Amino acid sequence: MKKVVEFLKSTAGMVLIVTILVGIAVHLFTGNFFTAYNISTLTRAASFIIIVAFGQTIVLLTGGIDLSVAAVGSVASMCAAKLMVEQGVNPWLSILVSCLIGIALGMINGLFIAYLRLTPFIVTLATAEIYKGVVYIVTKGSPIVGMPASAQFVANGVLGGFLPTIVIIMAIICLILTMMLKYTKFGRHIYALGGNRNCAKIVGIKTERVEVIVYAMSGLLAAIAGTMMACKLASFQATIGENWVNPTIAASVLGGTSMTGGIGGVIGTVIGGLLQQTVSTSITLLRVSSYWETVVTGGVVLIAVTVDAIKENPVMRDKVTRVFKKK
Repeated sequence: MKKVVEFLKSTAGMVLIVTILVGIAVHLFTGNFFTAYNISTLTRAASFIIIVAFGQTIVLLTGGIDLSVAAVGSVASMCAAKLMVEQGVNPWLSILVSCLIGIALGMINGLFIAYLRLTPFIVTLATAEIYKGVVYIVTKGSPIVGMPASAQFVANGVLGGFLPTIVIIMAIICLILTMMLKYTKFGRHIYALGGNRNCAKIVGIKTERVEVIVYAMSGLLAAIAGTMMACKLASFQATIGENWVNPTIAASVLGGTSMTGGIGGVIGTVIGGLLQQTVSTSITLLRVSSYWETVVTGGVVLIAVTVDAIKENPVMRDKVTRVFKKK
């Protein structure tokens, strides 16, 4: 019981409460939120963002950031689509190749950041533009259509008439990452690197290697999400994942991951991703203009970053506390 109370007091716990309250409010107005169809649709849509956000979370835990996740997912899914449609390669082999490409692209980010000590924001912003440009050069902006039915099932399949396969994939990835972060030496090294890089080096942690692996993992997860999205659409679009960067950062921070590193986890990321998709779905059910979705998304990111800044800055935290005490 004590652990439950502590969780509900945490950032992720409060976000979970808000998510449930939003769902209840929308259901009272529309009567359509807590239906099997809507929950299935909501969790399916959220899973793509959450998978990418897992990679963002691990990067943030080291004190970095990855702005190239959308572009990496786009390049990887383009390669998978070309192999399946144009070369007739087995879908599973094509997905495997796309994952390897995601790892390679992520490693490029990691090598520049870890060994040349370049700023993660600048490196990943630059590589995002490069990767995005490669996609348009190769495809000229044209879609690649005709994905095999077996590939489409991976992303569109439903088990038991209710549970989307992509949600199962997301849950498995979440379990693996949770076990890694909590119970492995590598997981402890990630937290140590984000907590204090110099101390991590002093105790013998090979921080450069950890950093490269973390960015490679981010690339892998972006590739999985991008390829699954292409399978869901039954075609590759050059715009796949182009709006993933802000939501992945917001999902991570709303889930309790600190942007300065060393604090957080992937379970909270799931909750943060669900809140964003709940807001998006609510806007649709309430028949509010879809243009408001971008406004809300931006607002969520701003709130998430502000809350994180207050938590990490003792002076700012004390000021906010005094303001509320006066009221």
